[in-house]
Amino acid sequence: MKICFVSSSGGHWEELCCLSGIAKKNDAFFVTETCEQAIDSQTRRIYTVPQINRHEKGFIKHFFQLVATAYKMLTQECPDVIISTGALVAFPFCLIGKLCGCKIIYIESFARVKDKSLTGKLVYPFADLFLVQWRELLPIYPKSVYVGPIF
Repeated sequence: MKICFVSSSGGHWEELCCLSGIAKKNDAFFVTETCEQAIDSQTRRIYTVPQINRHEKGFIKHFFQLVATAYKMLTQECPDVIISTGALVAFPFCLIGKLCGCKIIYIESFARVKDKSLTGKLVYPFADLFLVQWRELLPIYPKSVYVGPIF
């Protein structure tokens, strides 16, 4: 099975790296934003994309560039599953992956105890498996599965 692990940098990336045991047992690659964490990572195969901010002036242009990058990368790599811990870079990969037939596993951020993240709101309707790290989120995401903290 081929797995794409995708998240933004920072805490989302730290959470995703906690799943490296799964990556080692499968044909896997990682996608994150260009950052020191990615450079210092012990991850076997890692792709980086420019970090974008939804509040910046050129957001729309950069977002569509990210969508194009996601499409190119996913059609070249052809993963069976996409696993994400979220933030902006994750949404295009999850959406395009779903359209290409990938199974989507989304893990809501550990930082989200009582409310939804923006990426969680966007991915929840089409995720094949939506995992939460806090029981308090089960009523907010009715089809989610509680897994507890992943790190």
